[in-house]
Amino acid sequence: MPVKLEIIRTPDEADLNDIRKIRQETSPQGFTCSDDGLETFLAAGGWIWAGRFNDRIVGVLLAEPQEQRIILSQAGVRQITQRRGVMHQMLQLIQQQARNEGLTLELSTCPNDLRETLFRRGFQQIDDKIRYN
Repeated sequence: MPVKLEIIRTPDEADLNDIRKIRQETSPQGFTCSDDGLETFLAAGGWIWAGRFNDRIVGVLLAEPQEQRIILSQAGVRQITQRRGVMHQMLQLIQQQARNEGLTLELSTCPNDLRETLFRRGFQQIDDKIRYN
């Protein structure tokens, strides 16, 4: 299933509905950001990396730009599209964009069961962070 990556800074109501479904289906281990928390995050300069399929958001990842790095946090994929490579495609596109722009991707927290997956994709443990580039 081909996924199109998009940066969203101001989600419309359809986007918010899709994001709510992702939160509902992946919380508490995945995407947990409430509507109010998301509004605060976006107002502070963060954005959403959204994976779209057929004009619907099927995967999300929060991104916070800081100088030459982007801090990645909460992520989730709709249950109906899980195990179809949505997050894999999103990460590939995000890593490609980071390489092209000379940016470092950084995660301050990562569930243990996802570490190996990220390491296979070129992320590295550096001090207490997981970084790419």
